Parts: sequence; structure tokens; C-alpha cells
Amino acid sequence: MDFTTADPLIGATLDRRYSVESRVAGGGMATVYLAHDLRLDRPVALKVMHPSLATDPDFVRRFINEAHSAARLSHPNVVQVFDQGQDQGHVFLAMEYVPGRTLRDMLTAMGRLGVREALQVMAAVLGALGAAHQAGLVHRDVKPENVLLTDDGGVKVADFGLARAVESSGQGLTKTGTVMGTAAYLAPEQIERGVSDARSDVYAAGVMFYELLTGSQPHTGDSTIAVAYQHVNEDVPRPSRVVSGIPPEVDRLVTRATERDPRYRPGDANQFLSAVLQVSGGSADSGPNLSAAFAAAPTDPGAPAGPIDPTNPTAPGVPLPEPAGENRTVAVDLPPVLDPDDDPDDGYPDPGDPWWRDRRMLAAAAGVLAVVLLCTGWWVFFGRYAEVPDLVGADREEAARLLSEADLGLRVSEKEVYSDDAATGEVAEVSPAAGESILPGETVTVALSKGPRSVELPEVVGEPVENARKALEDEGFSNIEVEEADSREAEPGTVLSCDPEPGSEADREGTVTLTVSAGIPVPDVTGQKAGEARKQLEDAGIAVEVVREFSDDVEKNTVISQDPEEGAQVGPGDTVTLTVSDGKEEFDVPDVRGKTVEEAEKELKDLGLKVKVTVILGGDRVTDYKPKGKVRKGDEVELIVTPFGGGGGGGNGNGGGQGNGRGDRGDD
Repeated sequence: MDFTTADPLIGATLDRRYSVESRVAGGGMATVYLAHDLRLDRPVALKVMHPSLATDPDFVRRFINEAHSAARLSHPNVVQVFDQGQDQGHVFLAMEYVPGRTLRDMLTAMGRLGVREALQVMAAVLGALGAAHQAGLVHRDVKPENVLLTDDGGVKVADFGLARAVESSGQGLTKTGTVMGTAAYLAPEQIERGVSDARSDVYAAGVMFYELLTGSQPHTGDSTIAVAYQHVNEDVPRPSRVVSGIPPEVDRLVTRATERDPRYRPGDANQFLSAVLQVSGGSADSGPNLSAAFAAAPTDPGAPAGPIDPTNPTAPGVPLPEPAGENRTVAVDLPPVLDPDDDPDDGYPDPGDPWWRDRRMLAAAAGVLAVVLLCTGWWVFFGRYAEVPDLVGADREEAARLLSEADLGLRVSEKEVYSDDAATGEVAEVSPAAGESILPGETVTVALSKGPRSVELPEVVGEPVENARKALEDEGFSNIEVEEADSREAEPGTVLSCDPEPGSEADREGTVTLTVSAGIPVPDVTGQKAGEARKQLEDAGIAVEVVREFSDDVEKNTVISQDPEEGAQVGPGDTVTLTVSDGKEEFDVPDVRGKTVEEAEKELKDLGLKVKVTVILGGDRVTDYKPKGKVRKGDEVELIVTPFGGGGGGGNGNGGGQGNGRGDRGDD
């Protein structure tokens, strides 16, 4: 099928799990996509409801409820529902992906089916519907479009629950594009009173059976109303009126299932299936292989089915051979009731009369035949069936043993279910249900328990979040959300609270929210006075440690840096280290007296000091400097230069110094 319009869903991922790969088909209520389940790494069929339905809250609610019911069905002929969800305004179902074609495709390609193929398809379809009816679920939209044929010849029924959701929302019989596909299969009570039950599915299956045998629907018209009118007022004709050679037994199957009064139809699909199995020889697997028949069909949908070949037992329209044994129809003519007035003598026949002896022998034979028929009927309807044992609560090995003793097979469903009656790993659900009668050799499907849905929430408050998450996952909780909150009492990463509360009964499919300590956020105190910074941190519940160091750039008693920095989270008792400035570093001015001005100036500047030179009467050597003692980088030192440099170091300055200096040089 060519979809030329770009589909915005292709390439999208719904519910962060289903990656939409391609569009498979479209219908009046939904579009089907091939998607990939990222979590379980498998292909799935994603049925996405049309926006007009997805915006109807009543429809969405009913649809979700029906999807939950359909998901509980476990039968080899039912398309399994895996998941249901809503995302980005889309309401969707995730279902088993069945590669192959629909029964409608087969009818289009072949025109019609032979009797054996039709019986084979109907047995599989009715098996699926019977499982649904047993579970209290009605399909309400049985038609060839909802029957999938796998590549290996299997048959699966899809779309359980969808029709009921649409019908309940009031859109089922009026929405354009919805009725035309289903009006041909609506039972009279659905049209007249808007009600439906398992017998409505039986009616639709009977109409579909007619279509398989003849290649056409029993009621057609120019409008939906015209088709509906015929369903209410006209009987479905016998298929043999259209295709010669169809056995009377098959005719009766169709006409009985399509009785306009539901009281005269089979009560559910299981009863209809029993009748089909009797006619087909008692096995749903009898007859030709569907996949081979489909492969041999004309590729041109408009091509005729071809002439009937009586020598080919698989050709459309070839009647089944007369059933033998228990499936043979037997007609018995019972003797007439005798009238006492028949004998003019005494009102009764003469026991010695040969005619009367023959009558007595015939009556005895009829009695024997009645017993034989009674026993045969008991065997056909009851005796040959095996009863499904009660398996709930048994482990897999015990279930296999019990079924083997009953001559039945075991299939374990991939999907586990919650159960209050079975422990984890034990059998929780059985299909067909315990006590049901099925043919020996058939398979019973069991779903294993993953424990009760509601369990007591474990105590996780006070635990590290990693330990709390593991404890919840061990109890089966998977939807775990974590929120952070500031706390002065708990270490970062410690669970402060849990919703629902520990010890309460919680739904394992629900969300558990853990509130976890984020600790205490550290404020920025750099640039503040040391006392103010200490007070701010201690008021927040944070311990403080101070380290002091000299700084040429930061004022004394001011915070230079902090560890950890702003924004970090610390717990109670954690320490923030503050580095506080001691101002510029102090050191002694070196004695530069007697040195040349150049030498003294270089030495002082190398120490980060500023230099001022004062020359008195000339000279090139430092005779004095000031200040003396402690200085800091950037301080100024004055150098005093006189012509008497070096010799005046011992004088007392000015005039006295000069005199002594001269005297010193004189002494020299």
C-alpha cells in the first residue's frame, strides 16, 4: 500500500518505548503502524486511535477498560495485547505483530474458499471468540478485516474491545467511515435495540462463514440503512443456493448461526465451534494448508476464482464427503402410535398376529437404536472431551503433569499476570478455564503469576537512595521517581520520605516517589569580612574552618576563597574552609648604607618597595635611609645621599656628622 502523504508519527517514539517505523494500514477508527519495542527489543503492531476519538474522554476511558480486558485473553488464535498508553495526544495499543495478510486479502485474491478451508478458518476464529466469551468479553466487530493469516497458515483474531469502546461512546452506528466496514455483519438486535452479546458475535461469524463459502455477503445495498433493513427483515440464505455442492450440514451451520432471533442461535462461539467440529470431522486442524492455498491464489484481486474442479478436493465449492461414524446424520422413522379402535373385536391387536409380531420387533429395534443414538450423542457431546483441571496455584511442573494425565498439552504465556491466589511463578490464569471440556490433545494456555498487584511498601526512609531503589525494585515496583529537598538533618542522598508511606498497601503498577536529601546549599561568602562569613555559614548549620594567608590584593580580614565553592551541597557536620587575608606580608628594610645609589635602589625595588632618593650637597653613596624596621610591599623607602657617604655612619648627622667625617678622612 502506498502512503504518499508524510506521516508525522513515523520516526517518533511513543511513551519513550515504541519507535514507530512504518505505516501498515488505516481504518475508520485507527491507524496501524509497525513499531519497535525499545525496552524488550521486539517488533510490535501499534494501533493509534484517530484524533477525533482520542479527544473524547468517555471513549478513552472505555477503550482503556476494554483494552485491559482484552489483554487478559491468552489464546493461540487471539492477537495478544501487550500494552496500552497515551502520549503526545495519541491513544494507542501495543499488540503482537502478525506478519501476513488479512482474511479479506485472501477473499479478494481467491474469490471464495473451499468448504474445507472455510471450516478450518471458522474453527480457528470460533476458538478465539470462544475464549473471549468464556472471559465475559464480546468482540462486536467480527469481520474478515479483523482476522489475520500468518505466513505459516495460522489464524489470529484482532481488535477485541475496540468496537465496544466506540459503541459505548455513541459513535459506532453514526460515524462516517466506521459503519460501512461493519454493517454487513451487524446482528438484528444490534440494529433494532443497540444491544449485543456473545450471540451477536455468533451472527457475525455466521455471516462471515457465508461469505467464505460464496465469495459475497448475504445482504448488500446502496446504503448502510438498506443493508441494516435486510438484516432485520430477511433471513440469510443457504450458501448452496449460490454455490452448488455445499453439503446440507454446512448450510445448517450458516442458517442456524444467522437466525434473526438470537434465542435460536448457538449461545456462544464455543457452542458454534462444537457444531463446526462435528461437521469437519472433529479437528480444527483438518483440511488443506491455508498458506499453500493463499500462495496459489491469483495475484490479480479482480481475477475470477476459476471453474469448479470436482477432482480437486481443495477447489472452492467441492462438497465434503459424507461424514462417517459419530458425525453421520441418521434419520429414524419411529412406528406410529397404535389406536385401540383399530381392532373391531376387543379394541387391541392380537399378539399372535404376524403383523403385530413384526411391529413388536420393529419397536424393539427402535429401542435398541435409540439407546445407540443416546450413547453416540453422549459421546459426541460429552464423552470424547477432556476436562481442563484446576491449575491455579500449581507450579509449571505440576501443571504439566496434571495436563499430561488429562491428555492435554501445555503452553505457557510469555506475559505474566498479577494474582492474589497464586504465588510468584505459579499458575495464575488458565484458558480454557478449569472445568471446561475440550478435545484430547488440545493445548491449555496458562499465565504465570508475578505475585499480588498490591503489596506492602518496604521501609526505605533513612536509607541511601540507591539502597531504597533496589528494595523497591525487589518488591516489583518499577515506576520510581526521585525528588530532592534541602535538609540540615540528613546526609545528601538519604531518603527523607516516601509516597505512598512505607508499610501501606501500594499498587506495583503505580508510581513511588522518594524525597531525597540534597544537603545544605553552600552560600558564596568570598569578599566578606571573616566574622560576617563565619556567622552566615554557622547560621546555615555549616561548620567553619579558617586559614589565613598574606595577600597583596585582598584587604586584611577579608575572605579570599572558600572550599567547597558556592552551590555545593554539604551535610550536617561537614566543614567549609575559609581562606582569610592577613594583608600584605611585612619584612625588615635591609641596611643599604654605604652602597651606591644604584645598588641600594635595585635591592629595594627587587623587594617590591618604592624608592625615593634625597641628595644633599652631592655624592653617590647612601649615607642613611628611612624608615627602618618593618615594611610591606609597596611601601616607600627614602635614601639619603651626601658627599660624605660611608664615613658618616658613626656620626650623629648634619653638622656634627660632617665635622666627624672630615676628621675621619683626615685620620685616613
